[in-house]
Amino acid sequence: QISITFLTDVEGDGSYFDRYIENSKILAFQYRKPCFEHSSSIQTRWNLGQWDERYFPYDREVVFLEEDGMLVYGGDVWDKGGADLYVIRQLLSLQRRYPDRVHLLMGNRDINKLRIVEELGVWSNCQKKPLPLHDGVYWLRGTNAIGDPGQTNAKVSGVRTERLKWMLEKTMGSVDAFELRRRELGRECAAIAKSVCASPARSSDVTVAPVTDDEVTESYMLSCDPNDGVMNQYLIRAKLIIKFGPALFMHGALPFQPNDDNDMKFPTPWLNATSEKEPNCNTALEDWIQTINHFAADQVTAWQEYGLRVKQTDDMQQNGVWATKGGYSNNALEGKSFGNLLQYGMNTLPDKTKNPSVVYSSWMRDGMPRDDIAHPFWSEFLTLHGLQVIASGHQPVGDMPWPIQICPKDDSQAKSSWILPCDTSFSADTNWVHEDGSSNVSAKIGRGSGHSGRGDVAVCETLIKICPASNTTNAVTLHGYLSDGTRYESHNLFDREAVALGKPIDTKPLQFSQGNEKKEGVFWSKVNILATKNYHLASSGKGFNVWNAFLTPQRSTNAIFVGVNKKAKHMQVENK
Repeated sequence: QISITFLTDVEGDGSYFDRYIENSKILAFQYRKPCFEHSSSIQTRWNLGQWDERYFPYDREVVFLEEDGMLVYGGDVWDKGGADLYVIRQLLSLQRRYPDRVHLLMGNRDINKLRIVEELGVWSNCQKKPLPLHDGVYWLRGTNAIGDPGQTNAKVSGVRTERLKWMLEKTMGSVDAFELRRRELGRECAAIAKSVCASPARSSDVTVAPVTDDEVTESYMLSCDPNDGVMNQYLIRAKLIIKFGPALFMHGALPFQPNDDNDMKFPTPWLNATSEKEPNCNTALEDWIQTINHFAADQVTAWQEYGLRVKQTDDMQQNGVWATKGGYSNNALEGKSFGNLLQYGMNTLPDKTKNPSVVYSSWMRDGMPRDDIAHPFWSEFLTLHGLQVIASGHQPVGDMPWPIQICPKDDSQAKSSWILPCDTSFSADTNWVHEDGSSNVSAKIGRGSGHSGRGDVAVCETLIKICPASNTTNAVTLHGYLSDGTRYESHNLFDREAVALGKPIDTKPLQFSQGNEKKEGVFWSKVNILATKNYHLASSGKGFNVWNAFLTPQRSTNAIFVGVNKKAKHMQVENK
């Protein structure tokens, strides 16, 4: 039996990373002596993000508790939590020590770091070279904002630090990332001066040394260097899809929906863009996984080769940046052949159509599971390909994963399959409602000391146990703490006790109270709270907002599955 723990979308939140490890049944921390030395004698003791196997300024590292344990990390390592370098170093350290047991996925926040070298250059010779020509990014076209390619008065800054700040805040969804990196570097620098371990905490009482804008910029350029940075080490180890027997992992979702003919084809849009024939798609799952992972690896190699050329040539190429035009097979930019992976990590194409990508697709729509997931197609698809579990991240779903039960076709005796969206990065923003007269009344705690949306309390471990010999899933369980501090541990989702989980409670809206207001919406049964006489947690969503409620066992046992022809008009939460 293999026990897989699925962690995703940490986004640089070191406190959440620590909380996850401490809550895990598969992973734990052990003490190690901090090491501030570098493999190269010419380097200073302060490492701003270069990859170095020896440098590890922390006093504990992650280990496995079980010999059959495995970690799949679902992508999005950086950007919001204030401990980017800590999180990525811990993951890379674990993967280096257990290369066959640690598996990494590419998220959109990882892929977009390929832009750093193209739009800023490389640090080793940036003082001698002008910034690359930059006419904006295609997804800001028509906004009249800085970086709108159609506006001559909205030009991107030609100052390296200002351009980086704009990239992070306006084009990567990382509003506070620059200042958070400054603080992380300051903690690390102060710790090194005292020869004590660096604190991974996002906000703490430890001394923070002053760090200049140029040093923060240097850190981003070094950590995202295509040959020597820690992000390079992550990307060369990461894949777009991982499959272990009946379990499939990706950052987003499978990029297709049922059509009238159920003619299943797996999209390869980077090939479609260059083909004048029929769309170039694989029709077999295993072939497609191999194709898509080879594509990603080839693109990362092209990015590395580009980085070497930039270091070895006298001048940066001044023919623009990929992001201005975007698209697959953007041949206007000589020597920048990694743009296809950048495009694959985007939500939309330059013509504003949806990008068919496993990175940005989602199992959710406007805060609730998509209607089409109830279509018999999905049960048939999962059965055909021997899949029993799909785990992913990318879109926040509240303070715990959002299990979606895929019932067998025609109500056969076969076991259900499960889709598990697991991004809990907005945990602290979860709202709490309750039934009138209920004694289970919880309150929203908020983000506390955190810079990310996870807060200081919520954590969830998704555990998947599979048997390679029989190619079956023995168990899927969820355990942790909700955003109000409630501890939970689910039944095995493949046991009969879980029959009411992963489904809407009713097709009609349920009404709940939140303070003096009434809320109503379709609520989804997520998990049983074993510590509270088997109450169930139910959630309803709208956009990125999620409302939680504890339901009585009597109410939760009435859970049904909404049919494919049901419309989503009630799948929202409204003020009453």
